[in-house]
Amino acid sequence: MKNNINSGFEHFSNLSGDYGAKALAPVKEHFPELAEFIMGNAYGDIFQRTAIGSDWKEIAVISSLITMGQYEQLGVHYVMALRVGMTVEQIKGILLHLVPVIGAPRVISAFNVLLETLEEIK
Repeated sequence: MKNNINSGFEHFSNLSGDYGAKALAPVKEHFPELAEFIMGNAYGDIFQRTAIGSDWKEIAVISSLITMGQYEQLGVHYVMALRVGMTVEQIKGILLHLVPVIGAPRVISAFNVLLETLEEIK
């Protein structure tokens, strides 16, 4: 399991860079067991599988987070989507496609996070 955790941290760092490190720091410091669980299972295993491409993985995660109304982690996944080659226009396309399914208010909130994230990584 330790190998998965180390591999997960490395994979997460490669995908999210400094933005992800900053977001993860409080969890690592105050709840290291949760950080290890996420890194070992999600990033050390599931997110490294190759059945779908990295862009599709981010589409799935971004869409799911928005659908659940969980905006706090969106910034990290927007950064990851950009780092795996997606464009801002493609991310906006994801948001637009969610409007008929989950409604404009959640998408507007997700778009505001996108704007904040883009400003922060400028």
